[in-house]
Amino acid sequence: MNISKYIHFGYLSLIPVAFGIMISASVVNAVTLSQDNEVSFDSKPYELAEGKAKNAEEVTLKVNGMTCGACENAVKSALLKVNGVKDAEVSHAEGKAVVKVEGGKAKTNELINAIEKAGFSASKN
Repeated sequence: MNISKYIHFGYLSLIPVAFGIMISASVVNAVTLSQDNEVSFDSKPYELAEGKAKNAEEVTLKVNGMTCGACENAVKSALLKVNGVKDAEVSHAEGKAVVKVEGGKAKTNELINAIEKAGFSASKN
């Protein structure tokens, strides 16, 4: 019986473990521990990796006439169709929409017009 082939396989099976340890160490380096033992995380490199614009603006609008989740979806869908809108969070309970806009690409009146075309009224909050 040739035992040497089993010994070599044993060393090869350690390669994924070593690779996992190296990746874990690089993730730990992304989180830093400050002097007062609070953990801080620098999210800026990850924002850029996700394609978030550096000059994004947030516009909050008051939206009237929403009564349910379907209304929220209609308003959000209308806002996302406006050129320059990256994301929108809409709440019928709060009667508002928070719109993330790429800097200078969409004007507030364009956002209000989109909401009004969807059948609701809106104004700058």
